[in-house]
Parts: sequence; C-alpha cells; structure tokens
Amino acid sequence: MKSHNIMEKKVRLAGEIVFQTSFHIGSGREGEMSTDMGVLREPGSGRPVLPGSSLKGIFRSTAEKLAVHLGMTACFLDMSLSNVQCVTDEDFRREHYDGFKKLATEQDKLDWLDKNICDVCRLFGSPLHGSRIFFSDGLLKYWSGATEIRDGVCLDRDSETARPNMKFDYEVVPSMTSFEVQIDVENADDQELALIGAVLAEWQQSFKIGGKTSRGLGLAVFQSVQVDAVDFSDMEQLSSYLLHKKMTSQPDLLQQALKTVLYNKGGQAHA
Repeated sequence: MKSHNIMEKKVRLAGEIVFQTSFHIGSGREGEMSTDMGVLREPGSGRPVLPGSSLKGIFRSTAEKLAVHLGMTACFLDMSLSNVQCVTDEDFRREHYDGFKKLATEQDKLDWLDKNICDVCRLFGSPLHGSRIFFSDGLLKYWSGATEIRDGVCLDRDSETARPNMKFDYEVVPSMTSFEVQIDVENADDQELALIGAVLAEWQQSFKIGGKTSRGLGLAVFQSVQVDAVDFSDMEQLSSYLLHKKMTSQPDLLQQALKTVLYNKGGQAHA
C-alpha cells in the first residue's frame, strides 16, 4: 500500500481540453435562457464550468477499461461485474468492516487494505483510503461568450417514436470552448504511471464528457500536455520545488513507464 504519510514523489500533468463538439454539463436547474435544462455556470460571471470531479470520473472510467491490458485489477465499483475483491464494493465492505476496525495498528489496517483493494481503487481512492490523483477544475481559456439551445423529445422505446407532448429543450456550450487542466499524482509506481499514460493516450485521441454524449455532444481532446515531476529524495529537485515552486520537466516519463509495463507483459511496444 502506497504511503499517504510521506511524500516521495509527485507528477503533474498540465494541458488543455478542447471541445470538438458542443457539450452539456448540467446544472440541475432551469437554464438562464428559460430552457428546461441549463448548463453549469460560474456564479456571477455566467461562464461555463468544467468540474474536476467530472474529469476524475471519466478518467477513472477509462482507467478501469484499460487496466486489464496492463496486468492490473479493476473492481468497477461492483464485484458482481468484475469478480475482483475490493473494499469499494458495498456488500464486501459491509461484511468485513467490523473486522477491519478491530485491527490493532495502522500498519495492520494498511496491510489488510493492500490485500483487499483493486489496483484502480488503490490509485483513485476508496471509502477506506484517500485518492493519490487530484484533478483541478478546468480554467476557462476560450469561450465564444454564448450558449446554444437544443430541442429534445422523449422516445417510446417500444414503438421507437416520440411521445406526444414530451418535448424539452436544453442549453449547450458551443464547440471549440477550451479549458486549462492540471492533474497531480502522488507516490505513483511505474505500473500506475503506465495506466495514467494509457488513459492520456486515449484522451489525446478523443474522449466524451458531460450529458447527451450519445447524441453527439461532449467530444473533447486533451492536448498540449506537459509532464513535470519532483523526486523528494533528490535534494536538488526538492530545493527547486520547495524554494522556487519549480518541477523537473519529464516529457517521456509516462510513455517510458507504459513501454516498460507493456514489454514486461509480453507486448510489442515500439520505440
């Protein structure tokens, strides 16, 4: 189990998420233009928001789908779906939590968690231990200043026709809107860095975020990615980080970790 008490190393990914299509991240309320479903906006300025929680959810979901290809386990938050034993599963946790609380020392608890948590939850967190990967809210870089209104209808899935009097409308933020995003990772080993690198490779091709993605919304790419790191056991790096807030550029860090894991798994990673 990776220690949460001692900072050993830190990796930072910084880049730009650019939406190739319009997107809808809902506010749960009526829109400013009296639409049935508004988009999430910054109070006061009315600018669209890209929550870090949404980014982490999609990043984790992609990691779960790719983990098995890197020899890693993923519980998918449900052991009945994955057959992977993990404390994140509610039924497993309910059955074993009393025994976990009775363990005498913190080390005993860490050892128990190490045996009863999947690789993805070990990085992204579970109800019994914290995450080691952190996502900032997107910092708006470009927006046209307007939103669009789309019409929708509720479909009868049996007849495959629109239900009468069930029309609705919703706001979308137009394409080419972009956000600057930062992802910090603490104490990641090579396998975890490889998983992050695999998700990054997927996001650099494209990924979908927000609501109504099956209708063509929310297609985005993660571009202009910069990878920096600091090794806290290296006094020069530590001093630069603590005194001058500078990290060491390591553009090939994730790619090299991914190649190493693929080679060890018997894959055909090419230089």
